[in-house]
Amino acid sequence: MKKEYLGTVDSFIRSDNMTNVEMIIEIDKITSGKNNVISFERKGKQIDQAPLKLKPYSESSDYHYNHHFDKNDLEQLSEIYPSIYPNYSQKNINSWANEIKKALRHLIETGQLDKIYDYHGQEVSVKYIWVNELESS
Repeated sequence: MKKEYLGTVDSFIRSDNMTNVEMIIEIDKITSGKNNVISFERKGKQIDQAPLKLKPYSESSDYHYNHHFDKNDLEQLSEIYPSIYPNYSQKNINSWANEIKKALRHLIETGQLDKIYDYHGQEVSVKYIWVNELESS
């Protein structure tokens, strides 16, 4: 299977004559900049590769910096993954963020976030890989 790089060292597509397409996204850190805001990183940089494209602003979370998931995204994700949810209560933000980071890491490590997308009639399998910090150095 041939690897086609998409502009970053840690995100690439593997293809077999473009009949089977697999995209790998490596993640080594999950961050939270504010209540109900989550981002994914690799080697100290936010990932900006579809389907994890950065959003520059969040109206629902009143956040003016790049991020991946905001309150609206977390609400949608909670319908599929109950362990991922927005913080509606007055729960400590750090406590909430740690729970969500742990739950997202578990979903990544177990392959539950992996998904097949239709891209112009072509099936693209997206796999998220958790890279331990010791492995990434």
